Amino acid sequence: MEPRERRAQILGHAARLFGDKGYHDTSIADIIAAAGVARGTFYLYFESKRGIFEELLSGLLGELHARIRTVETDAGAPSARSQLIENIARVIQLFADERHMLAILLKGAAGVDKEFDAKLDEFYAEITLLMESSLTVGQEMGIVRPCDTHIAAVVALGVFKEVLRYLLEDAERAADDPAELAAEVLDIFSKGVLMDGVSIP
Repeated sequence: MEPRERRAQILGHAARLFGDKGYHDTSIADIIAAAGVARGTFYLYFESKRGIFEELLSGLLGELHARIRTVETDAGAPSARSQLIENIARVIQLFADERHMLAILLKGAAGVDKEFDAKLDEFYAEITLLMESSLTVGQEMGIVRPCDTHIAAVVALGVFKEVLRYLLEDAERAADDPAELAAEVLDIFSKGVLMDGVSIP
């Protein structure tokens, strides 16, 4: 097996174990046994269990960036709404396919390991920055109203986390039509829940 394939194999087994057993309850011995490699082989690729965890988060963040595309406004381009729905649907599909990573993100033992918590915080901070940047671009394009983009991004992160929780609880249903779920999420976030023309005095 090529080194790249071996590395990916170890990462895949580690992600599954972290998702099934929890990060803290998974040992290097567990990963070695699942991957069918010698301890020396494991340390050729990774210095520690935390190194694997950090690489998994880094890879997931890179995949997120790859799936979110800039909205095009050129003549003949699809509507901004349809492009945003496609972006959200691609992210939903990513997490529906990566249920073990979902479990790691949502079921980490908060407060048990400060460094573990810090890495998750960094991951979510990167997502918040990505959302804030997207909202700022939206303002420049005239499709996002004037607002504090940082606060809007923090709110969007809360929505994002709850959608992830929904995916973890019912991944098959959510992934059955990711575009439909994406449209619902976008409409609730962009339009709220009040009927058109209704205001609260």
